[in-house]
Amino acid sequence: MTELRAPPASGIRSAIGTARNVAAAFRDLLDQEFSYSAGYLAAILNGCLFAPSVLTFWFVNGVVDFSTAIAIGAAGTAAGLQVRLAAYVLLVPTFLLTRVVAHLLHPGHRAEVLAGSCPSSRLLSLDWFSVGILATGLPLAMQDFGPWAGMNAVFLLGVFVLPRALPTVHRGRVRLAALVGGSTLFLYANYGGAVAVLPAPASVVGPVATVELSDAATSQFVTAVNSVVAGPVLVAGFGTVMNRVVTRPELADIPVVGHAMPRRDPDLVVVASAALGTAFYLGVRAAATGEFVVLPW
Repeated sequence: MTELRAPPASGIRSAIGTARNVAAAFRDLLDQEFSYSAGYLAAILNGCLFAPSVLTFWFVNGVVDFSTAIAIGAAGTAAGLQVRLAAYVLLVPTFLLTRVVAHLLHPGHRAEVLAGSCPSSRLLSLDWFSVGILATGLPLAMQDFGPWAGMNAVFLLGVFVLPRALPTVHRGRVRLAALVGGSTLFLYANYGGAVAVLPAPASVVGPVATVELSDAATSQFVTAVNSVVAGPVLVAGFGTVMNRVVTRPELADIPVVGHAMPRRDPDLVVVASAALGTAFYLGVRAAATGEFVVLPW
């Protein structure tokens, strides 16, 4: 009978070393292929088409945006919310396809992609591409115009005007107080009446709680933003303004808030992304509801 012998310790160490070397080589390969500027897989999976951070942004941005839209009334009816959710589910693949087509149509970018590298410049932004899904519902929220006007007046004075007359050391705290105060004013004017222990908003803040747009004006505004001709233009203009406002240096000085502020994107990237994203949402809306408005008048 043949006696089985245990493999020598040196053989075990050699096998373990080989396994570690293979694992290290595999990691190096992935690091190379998934790096932003090198590797053929990068041209397909990273930057030009897809990066893992895209899904993280999609999820976090979706939770924040839809929660905000529901809170301020920009989501519309339950049916309208379902259409927007469906568009958001389709957002990432649509954006990635649009971006790779844009890169391949651009002569310089096409040469970089076909050479196995990813273009370093961005033509589109997922952040602004997604704006059209919920920005088209903002006219519904703005029918209660008083709270919006009051909140933005507090923001304007407290963030951009009054701090200029104060010592530098106090400006950040005053701006933070203005953001908190404006948001509190908006919530109180809109929902304070539903809290029994609070005085009626109309008796405290007056017109801020009572001024509203007429149904006819709101309907016309909604129709314009959701039309094929005017909608992408209006949303692109809104995105350009927001891109310049939220990247102002005054906001960067606010404690905590400054760290959450995005970087300013080129106007062309904002306009192209917001307009294409709005057109995409209007296409999903037309497919889901049969509603297709070309001109707002």
